[in-house]
Amino acid sequence: MLAFECLHEKFVVHRDLKPENVLLMEDGYIKLADFGLAKFLKEDNSTYSFCGTAEYLAPEIIDNKGHSF
Repeated sequence: MLAFECLHEKFVVHRDLKPENVLLMEDGYIKLADFGLAKFLKEDNSTYSFCGTAEYLAPEIIDNKGHSF
């Protein structure tokens, strides 16, 4: 959650959250990986891109309703 809080403060949307992109390091810290689909948004904008891994798509992406942070 802290990683997403930091990203959202910088107006970045990850757009590919899935278990394979959350890494547990040897020292016990968790790292967020794979920013290939990340996008910068202005504070009150939405994105309508259809992207991400099909098995983990949110309903608003499938319905093309747009999404934000």
